[in-house]
Amino acid sequence: MSQEPLFPDEAIPPGPTISATELGTYARTRFCARCAWVRLHVKNLPYQGFPGIFSSIDRYNKLLVHNHFDREGHAPSWLAELGETGQYIDPPHWSQFKALDEETGITLRGEADGIFRLRDNSYVIVDYKTSRYNPDRPGMFPNYEVQLNAYALIAERQGLAPVSKLALVYMEPATDAETAEEPSLVDSQGFVMGFHARVVEVALRQAQLLPPLLRKAREIWDMEQPPEGAKGCKDCKAVDGLLERLGG
Repeated sequence: MSQEPLFPDEAIPPGPTISATELGTYARTRFCARCAWVRLHVKNLPYQGFPGIFSSIDRYNKLLVHNHFDREGHAPSWLAELGETGQYIDPPHWSQFKALDEETGITLRGEADGIFRLRDNSYVIVDYKTSRYNPDRPGMFPNYEVQLNAYALIAERQGLAPVSKLALVYMEPATDAETAEEPSLVDSQGFVMGFHARVVEVALRQAQLLPPLLRKAREIWDMEQPPEGAKGCKDCKAVDGLLERLGG
């Protein structure tokens, strides 16, 4: 049964610009519409922070891969599962890597960690994650699946087509006690930490994943007042506590 269009027989009003990462939050099991409304309508939220070390590791990871390409003409061996890579594409800045969804009026944007062209002239998009992969505890995987499929949609709209593969590359830190006993890891400058790569392929499911989430985002964007929060949402509880404390 087909869904009714959001704006039948009307021009689609301009919608918000949403990052691929933000759209991924709409796939969470414990998604909170009130929190989503706040993130859409309130910019420069207070008390936001992201540890800079992870951004530094991600940038370093990209540099290492690109330098390996420049020297060897192909990706590092730990990316061999991606296929026979021919070259890397410098990922466009998020301000340029975007696409309009005509149905909802939402503009999707983002910045992929890695884009590679394969020998068959198709493209693979990857996202680096500095964490350990545990298939028994999927955790953020649904978010990442949406994020990568959003990158695929944007890439193909911008001529990087076809996208034939998506993958998460988990960079798992080698921090076990046995590894820490290796004397060569310590020198006069500090210490060296190794990472083990694990490639996890993500299914290409743009048509199935993205439209329902974009519709949900548009519906929340159009609400004049925030909807009810999800039961047990810790962020909502924190906001309510703050408002109460401030006398709001």
